[in-house]
Amino acid sequence: MTENDNIKRSKGKFDPIAETRDWSVAVSEEYCRRIAKNTGRRLVEIIDTEDQPLPIVCIFEDYTDD
Repeated sequence: MTENDNIKRSKGKFDPIAETRDWSVAVSEEYCRRIAKNTGRRLVEIIDTEDQPLPIVCIFEDYTDD
């Protein structure tokens, strides 16, 4: 998990109603990466809400056809 992977990282509250992109909750960043790989989407942001039992929110985008 390098900081040079173009994934935005932030901490704080997450509003599932306001978020328009695909998202999922997970236990860790590694699980976010696994979800992205298994669903064929790109992981673009990781939000650490510090809420238990699933503190990480993973934000995904579909790959473009470029």
